[in-house]
Amino acid sequence: MFFLLRPNIDYFASGAISESKREVEQKIRRLAPELGFSTDTLAIMSMRRQHLNYYDILSDTVQNEANPARFNEAGLHIQSWESVIGRPHKSNGAFASLNGLFEDVGLLKFNVSNAGRIIRIYSRPERNNPIFIRGDSLLSLASNVVQNILAYNLADYELRQDVLNSESNLANEAQNTPRDVSSSSPGESLRIQWERKPGVTNTPENLIIELAPFVREFDDEMGFRTEFGFSITSFKATNAYEPDDLVSNASEDIMFSYMFFSVILILAILIFSVGTRNIFKGKVEWRRALAIFVLIFLGIYGWRAIFFMNSFDPFLTNSGVFIGTVNNLLFGLIVGLYASLAYISWEALARSQSQKQVNLIDALWQRNFFLSETGAGLVHGVALGGIVIGMLSVLSYAFGVVLIQADSQFGYAEAGITPKVLTMNMSAWTTTWLVTTGQIGFIYSILKNWIKRDWLVSVLSVILIGISISVLGRLVGTNGTIWQDIGIYTGVAVLFVYVIREFGLLSVSTAWWFFTVFFMTLPYMGAGSFEISYVAWGQYMLMAGVLVYGFVIYRFGTSVTQLEEYIPEYEERIAQHLRVEKEIEIARESQYKLMPLQPPKSVEFDVYGFFMPSFEVGGDYFDYIMTEDDDGQASALTMTIVDVSGKSMRAAMPAVFTSGLLLSRIRHDCPDEVLSEITEPLFNRTDKRTFITCVLARLDIKAQKLAIANAGHCRPILKRNGIAEYIHTPKPSFPLGMLKHVKYEREVLSMKKGDFLLLYSDGLPEAVNDKGERFGFDEVPRLIESIDTENMSAKEIAQQIKRTVQKFSSYQLADDTTIICLKV
Repeated sequence: MFFLLRPNIDYFASGAISESKREVEQKIRRLAPELGFSTDTLAIMSMRRQHLNYYDILSDTVQNEANPARFNEAGLHIQSWESVIGRPHKSNGAFASLNGLFEDVGLLKFNVSNAGRIIRIYSRPERNNPIFIRGDSLLSLASNVVQNILAYNLADYELRQDVLNSESNLANEAQNTPRDVSSSSPGESLRIQWERKPGVTNTPENLIIELAPFVREFDDEMGFRTEFGFSITSFKATNAYEPDDLVSNASEDIMFSYMFFSVILILAILIFSVGTRNIFKGKVEWRRALAIFVLIFLGIYGWRAIFFMNSFDPFLTNSGVFIGTVNNLLFGLIVGLYASLAYISWEALARSQSQKQVNLIDALWQRNFFLSETGAGLVHGVALGGIVIGMLSVLSYAFGVVLIQADSQFGYAEAGITPKVLTMNMSAWTTTWLVTTGQIGFIYSILKNWIKRDWLVSVLSVILIGISISVLGRLVGTNGTIWQDIGIYTGVAVLFVYVIREFGLLSVSTAWWFFTVFFMTLPYMGAGSFEISYVAWGQYMLMAGVLVYGFVIYRFGTSVTQLEEYIPEYEERIAQHLRVEKEIEIARESQYKLMPLQPPKSVEFDVYGFFMPSFEVGGDYFDYIMTEDDDGQASALTMTIVDVSGKSMRAAMPAVFTSGLLLSRIRHDCPDEVLSEITEPLFNRTDKRTFITCVLARLDIKAQKLAIANAGHCRPILKRNGIAEYIHTPKPSFPLGMLKHVKYEREVLSMKKGDFLLLYSDGLPEAVNDKGERFGFDEVPRLIESIDTENMSAKEIAQQIKRTVQKFSSYQLADDTTIICLKV
C-alpha cells in the first residue's frame, strides 16, 4: 500500500536527496572566490529544508494534479539545502533555529535546490556583505554572475522588457554612485530579472538578482587604491507561485501549542505520581530504572551533542558552547528521568495486570536473548510495523496530506548530521522507548487499572494514545492540521492498542521502531550518490537483520518456560513483608489469647484491665485469676502485670514465656514465693540484655488482705479516702532473670470498703507528648485522685485512664501500656 500510494503521500517521492551536506558546502566554498570572498575564516552551517508553505500553495493551485512526486520530478523547489555563512565564535547561542542563527550572526544565506543549483542568496543589509564583484557594467556583471558563476543558461531566458528599456538608466545610476563610500556603505540595490522563454522546461521560470554598487578601498604593500564593483544583495531562482521566502513565517498553530503542552503536563503529572508512588511502595527494579535513565540520557544528549557539533558549535563563543552543553545535559537528564519513571510505572502496572510479554522483558533484562518467544515477538513486531506503514499510508491518502520528516525541534535535522545511521537509530530508539512505555504502554495500563470494562479501556486508549502521539514523540509528521494528524494517528492507535493487548510491549516497541526508521530512511532511498544512499542500504540491512534474528531464535531458541520464573526483588520483599506481617498478626492474636477476655465477677470486688501495645505485639502481659475453695466459693483474686525490656517481637516472646511460668504457680502460692521460684528459669533462658519486671498481688477475699510482691516493677497505687499514694513494697526489687537466685518479700495490706488499687506498666508515666514532655510518675497519683473512683466502675476508670494517656501522647505510644484497676 505504501509503494502504491507513495507518489501522493511521501514528500521525497521521486526526489531523494541528491547531494550531501559536505558536497553542498564544498560547492559554496568553490563559488566563494568567484563571488569575491573566502570562506577560510568563516563558518558554515547547513540543514535540509522542506518548503511546506510552497508545497501548500502549489497544492491549492493545481489541486487534482498535485502530488510530491510530480513536484519533485518537475524540479520545483519544495525541498533544498539551506546554508548560513557567518563569523565563527561570535554568537552566545541566543537562537533556536537556522533562521535565528542567520538573524544573530549570519552574513549570507544560500539555498541549494535538490538539483544542485543555487536558488537563493540572502544577505544582511546591516552587516558587511562579503560578496564583491569587480566591474562597472551592471548588466554584463549580473549576466556573468548568473550564467558563469551560478550556472544558469541565459540562452533559455530573456531579460524583462522594462529592464531593457531602463538599462541605460541603470548604468548611469551605477556610474554616478559616489566614489568615497566605504566598504560598509553600499549603494541602493538595483534589480535585474530574467524570464524563462516559452517551451523551455526543467529550469526555474524567473531569475532575479539585486546588486548594490560598492566601492572597496585597499591599503596594502601595493599602496592605497579603490575598486568599483557590486555586492549581491539577493538572488532568487523561482517558479510559478513560489514565495520569495521559502521558509514559512506563518505562526504556529495555537491549537497545536495548547495540546502539546497539555499532553506533556498531564503525562508528566501522571507518570511522576504513579512512578513515585511505586518507588515509595518499593515496587521498583532499581537496576532497570537506572539503566533506562542512563540509556535515554545518553541517547538524547548524544544525539543533540552530535547535532550541535555538526551545526551551531562553530558559530558559538566559549560561553555559548558551555550554555548549549548545559542545556543539552539538563534536557537529557529531564527526559531520562521521565523515561525511567515511565518504565517504572508501566512495569508495575503491567506486572499486576499480568500483561503479555512481561516475562520476555524480564528475560531480556537477565540477558537471555536466545528465546523462541522473543523471536516470535520480534517477527510479529516487524510484521505489525509493516501493517502500520500501510495503515498510515492509507489514512494519509484519505486525509489528503503528505508525510514529512520531523526529527527534532530544529525541523529536519538528521540529513545534516554525521554519522547518519548511528544518529538515526539513536533518535529512533530513544523515541521508541518514550512513546511505547510513556504513552502507549502507560496510557493503556493506567486506564486498565482504573476501568474494569475492557471495551471501554480499549476505546479510551485509542483516543488518548492517538492524541498524545499526534503532538508528542513521533518522528513522522504531515503537512496537515492538528485535527488531521489526530485522525491519522488515532487510526494507527487502534492497531497499537490491539498489539499491546494481544502480543505485548516487545512487539509494540519493535513495530514502532520499524515503521519509524522506515519513514526516516525515505529521503535517502534512490539517491545517486553512495555518500547518501548508504544510509538507506545500511538502515534496511539493520531492519532485515532484526527480522532474520527473530526468525533464527524463534526456530532454534529455547523456550521461556524452561527458565525459572522471574520474581522481581521488590515482589520478594513484599512477599517476605506479608509473611512477617502474617506471623506478627498470629503472634498478636496468640498474645491476646493469653490474656483474659473477661474479668472475674464478684460482689466483693470489681476488677478490669487492658493492654495497649506500642507496636503490633508488645512485651507487656497482664492477668487476673480467681481461686476457689473446696466448696467452690471464691477465696482469692490474683493479679499480675509483666513488662519485658524492649519492644515488638523481641519483648513478646519472653513475655509469653514468663506468663507460662506465672500461670503454673499463682493459683495457690503467695506472690513472693512465685517470684522467687520463677527467677531462676528466667535467668537461664534469657540473655543478659533482657530484664523482666513483674508485680504480683493476691487479694484474700474473706480476710480482705492484699499481699503484694514487686520484682522491679512500677510501684502500685492505693487510693483511700480520696488520697492516692504509692505502696512501698519491701526489697529486694531486682527484675526477674537478672540474678539466678533472689528471695523476694511481700507487703500485706488490709483493704477497706471503697479502696481502689492501680497496677500499671511504665508506659503510663513514660508517655510523651508532642513537645517531648513525659507524663511523669508524680502525675499518676494525681490522675487517680481526679477520677471519681467511688461512683465509676473499674472498667470506666480504666477507660478514662486509657483516653487520658492516648490524648496526652497524640495516640503515639512510646511504650506498651498495661493497666489493672481494682475496686474493693
